[in-house]
Amino acid sequence: MQRALFLDRDGVINVDHGYVGRPEDFELIPGIISVLRKAQESGYLLIVVTNQSGIARGYFSAEEYEAVETHMCRSLAEYGVA
Repeated sequence: MQRALFLDRDGVINVDHGYVGRPEDFELIPGIISVLRKAQESGYLLIVVTNQSGIARGYFSAEEYEAVETHMCRSLAEYGVA
């Protein structure tokens, strides 16, 4: 059985600027990379969960949300975090 670490996105992985609906608004929290790498190196599967009510409120679309997620994954991958 593999251990997993469930992480909320906004406010844990990235700075919560309200509704982050554009890649250019995505800013990693200082120090999060080292935490994620240590957890990953310790055998934890990293799982990101998020409640994006900004989609329902019309602040951004599902496609824009996907663009932010793609940006986040690429940003983390640059530091060896999957």
